[in-house]
Parts: sequence; C-alpha cells; structure tokens
Amino acid sequence: MTIARVSTVLMLVLIPMLWGCSSGSQYKPTGNPILDVRNPDLLERDRIAAAEQAWAEVVEGTRVRERTRQAFKNLAWSSATSPDLRYTTLDLLMSDTSPEGDADSARMARLILPTEEDRQAVRIILQHAIRAKWQGLMPAIVRSYARVTPGYPDEQRMERKAIEALEPGQPIEAVVFSVFLDPLKGASDREERSILRVADRTRDDAWGLLGRLDADGSQRVRLLESNMTPSATDQGTQQTLDDLRACWNDFGILPNQAMELAWLRQLRHATDDDWAAKNVVWWDKSRLAVSYLRGNQRDGLELRHLEALRWARANRSDWFSMNRQQLIDEIRDRQNARTLIRRKPDKGQPSRRERIEDWQNQLSWADLLTILVVDEAVRSEAVVEKLYVQRALDKKDTKTEYGGIIDVDNANASHRAVLFRPRARDRVSDERFVASDDMMRFSDRALAHYHFHANERNNEKYAGPSYADFINAENSGRTSIVFTSIKEDELNVDLYQPDGVVIDLGIIRPIE
Repeated sequence: MTIARVSTVLMLVLIPMLWGCSSGSQYKPTGNPILDVRNPDLLERDRIAAAEQAWAEVVEGTRVRERTRQAFKNLAWSSATSPDLRYTTLDLLMSDTSPEGDADSARMARLILPTEEDRQAVRIILQHAIRAKWQGLMPAIVRSYARVTPGYPDEQRMERKAIEALEPGQPIEAVVFSVFLDPLKGASDREERSILRVADRTRDDAWGLLGRLDADGSQRVRLLESNMTPSATDQGTQQTLDDLRACWNDFGILPNQAMELAWLRQLRHATDDDWAAKNVVWWDKSRLAVSYLRGNQRDGLELRHLEALRWARANRSDWFSMNRQQLIDEIRDRQNARTLIRRKPDKGQPSRRERIEDWQNQLSWADLLTILVVDEAVRSEAVVEKLYVQRALDKKDTKTEYGGIIDVDNANASHRAVLFRPRARDRVSDERFVASDDMMRFSDRALAHYHFHANERNNEKYAGPSYADFINAENSGRTSIVFTSIKEDELNVDLYQPDGVVIDLGIIRPIE
C-alpha cells in the first residue's frame, strides 16, 4: 500500500471519529443523579434527565429531600445554569407539595420574582403559585409586574393572571394598593433583615405599577382619600401616604413611577439638615409658582416640571402669561434659527421626530415651559464652559459615559452643570451612563439629568437618546438631556421626556 493510500485510509477513519467527538460531550453520566445534575461537562439533556431521576427518587422516598432541594436551588439561582436545566429545576422545586418543601418554595419565589427577567422562569413560578395558593407571594408578584417588559402587554402578563387567580373578584388596583399599604406581607423576619430596604422598594414598585394601571390618577386619588390604613408593622407607609397627599394638595401632582416616589420621599425627608432646609424653601417657592397657573396650564403637571416653574416665575415671569401656542411658536423660532442634527434611526425603525411641530399635540403647557427653561440653562456661559471640560474628560475615559445634573447654584442663582463620574461598579461600557446613588440624592431640586455621547471623534449618527436612554427617562420620571459631540467645537443638545418626546435644541459652541 502506498503512502498516499495509507493517508487516505487514515483520514477516512479519523473523520467519523472527529464527527463523533464534536456531536456531544466526551463525559458520560455516572448514574448518581445529584453528581450528574451538578456536572457542567455533561450534555444538558443528560443533566435534565438526572434532575428528573433525582426528583423521582425524592418522591419515592429513596433520596433525601432537603439535600436534593439544596442542589436544585443552587442551580436555579446560578446565572451559569443553562436555561432549560434552570427551568427544569425550578419546576421540580416548585412542584414540591410536602409542607416543608411548599414553604421553602414560597420563600424562594418571594426572593426570585422581584428581579427575575426571564419570562419563562416567571411563568413557571407563578403557575405553581396559583396551584399552591401562595397568598403571601403577592408583594413579590406586584414587584415583578411593576417591571416594564417590552413585548408583553400588561393585560397578557402572567403576573396579572396570578393576581386575579389569588384575589378573585377584587379590582387589580385595589390589590396593588393593599400591597402598597402592607409591603412586608408574607415575608419572614429573616428575609426582612437580609434584603436592604425591602419595604421601601416594594411600596415604591406597587405605586409605580398603580401609575401604569391608572394613567389619569383618578383611582389613586380615590384610594388616597379612602379610609384604608397601613399595616402597623411598617411605619414608613404612613409617612409615604402623608407625602403623597401633600404633593397632591400643594401641586395637584401624583408621582407615576417608583423612582419618583423615592424622589418625593427624599425631597421631604432628606437626612442632612442643611439640605433638608433648602428642600423646604424650594418646596414653598415651587408651590407659590404653581399657584399662579391657570386653566390648562395645570394639565399634565409632574414633579419634573416644578423646578422649571419655580425658576421661570423668578426669572422669566413673562412666560407665565403665554398660552400653549405662544410657547410653541417661541420654541419653533429657536429651532428654525439653528442647525438640528437628527439621530440615525436603528435598522427597521422610522426616522426620528425631533421638531416641536412633531410633538406639539402631545406636549403640555408645563412641558413647553420646561423646554424653554432647559434651553436657557444649557446656553448659559457657566454651563457651556463646564460641559466642554466634562466632554474632554469623557473622551479620555473609554470605560464609561459621563453625566450629571443641571441645577441652580444658590450662591449666584445661575444654572450649573454638576458632573457625577460613575463609580467603578457602574463603569460598564463606553456607550452607557449609569447614574450613581449620589447623583440621584443630589438631584432633588434639579432641572434635568444629562449625559454625553462622546466616545467617537464625530458622533453625529448617535445625536439623540438611545433606546436604553428612553427606558431610563421613563423609569426615573425626569427631564433628560443628551449632549452629543459632533466636532471639536460643537455639542448637539437633545431634550427627551419620560413619554418618549424628543426635542432637538441645536448646537452649542464654546463661549469665546
């Protein structure tokens, strides 16, 4: 046999061997289902089969339930577990009808649901919650439902089905409000201690969900005016009710988002005495500004409008005499005199609408006034100077975007741009800005939040908010700005609102 023929035969032998190796894992099950289900080197189908075998042995009484549950819980909690294996272990855990297993599964569900983003995992948990009638799971279900999930309409969400099944005949708004009043219902003492601020977070999420279910606020006003009382175990709820009633009585405003409720709480109960005193003064001046509003000027008023109203009343009182059309005309004149740069739409998306005439029917009087105040602020000499310094810092830092707040310097009553560099844990990408806790605490009286798009030499195609930016604005309830670096001496300014409105305010250049 020639060398060439030998090589051919060897190749024919090796090819099927290589194919065989590539078609699956070289590791084989040991026959011990707990060892196998934990082994990441096994094929997923073998690990799923091992999980099912282990649980069958638990049901038969030949395997220790507690040890098996612990092994499954480790897999269900781990982000490294493949989806199908995780679904299997979750389903088996939640199917446990023994008294101790049922109680443990309910506790586990309460911990998972508030932050679980996998819709199939949520569905598995809630199907078992309905079967087992886990009434104590309601706060966790409400928190899960409060999280906006694109592509899943509220009416079709599994959380809604679970609420309706566990509280038959009750209006869903009343059920959610009952969670707002008793955010720790069903939680054990151990869980209350182990989860930081669980009562505040549950209460805020419940209120945020109510804001979505009751867009015009009429049902929330009725609930606030009802004789429903908070749980005696949670002192913070009465304080929150008092804050909401004060916000409604003084401004005619009800926060719509969970983060807005936290904002309201910080406004009224800041821990620093000097800061708290400034908030009290600001609240009183804002209330005075709102008292000057007439007719439809009060329509659609939100917390984010108050600083613009306060500043305009003190510095541009003539704007208060303008009607909607006059404000629209003023904004249109400003846009017409400037170069506007429209963000390039994502693939399959329509062109961006960024002119005032695109949105005029959707904008409230307070929205229009806020646009003008923001435009004045970002063109002030002090703000422009700081923005160009901050842009240079952002360009040098390739680990994150930079951002901060626009507010008023009390020393000279002028606007300023205050930078908050993201902390190490929040530096996730040069194309993303994550607001720090310090920034959120410092922005009680802020006019707007902002961040930069400055990672490239010319960012013209990114001149405007991204999809993630819209989500952040919606969740925070804030007026927001993105400053896009176009040329060395040009920053494009786009204002965007929680409702998706974008208004291009044109280019700002360094002050000479």
